[in-house]
Amino acid sequence: MESPREPCYRRRIAELEAENAALREQNARLTERVARLSKNSSNSSEPPSSDIVKPPKPEAPKRPRKRGGQAGHPGAHRPPFRADQIDRVEERHPTRCPHAHAGRFEPTGRSKVQQVAELREKPLEITEYRLHESPCLPAGRAVRPAATPSGPPFRPAWSKGNSSARVFRR
Repeated sequence: MESPREPCYRRRIAELEAENAALREQNARLTERVARLSKNSSNSSEPPSSDIVKPPKPEAPKRPRKRGGQAGHPGAHRPPFRADQIDRVEERHPTRCPHAHAGRFEPTGRSKVQQVAELREKPLEITEYRLHESPCLPAGRAVRPAATPSGPPFRPAWSKGNSSARVFRR
């Protein structure tokens, strides 16, 4: 004999089974969609152009030191030419402050040597420029004259007329 509530239970069980089947179907669709969306060129055979959004780049590790030469490391410089190889020596003193201060320059006794090798009619002509340093009192800094009469310092420079090469050496 059937209880009066049994038809309600059967109806509720049928509703729950239908809802359970719908949820299983929805879960399967979502699982397939997640798998499809998480596939990109790095974890499948797809070309990179098929990526909808580029995968995020891995975060770079934090560096404890800055780029470039660290304090105290030995510099890399070419050895200077020997005195017997130098054809001409020019002493250069500052005539004006590069910071536009007017004033008289007192020699400090310090200078920087810059050697320039130029290809000329003679196979090689080497000039040593002695760039004397003088303090600029209004600026509160030491100043030097321009490195060479013409051309930028420490870079190869090509003149138009005779296609000669310059090599700068510290």
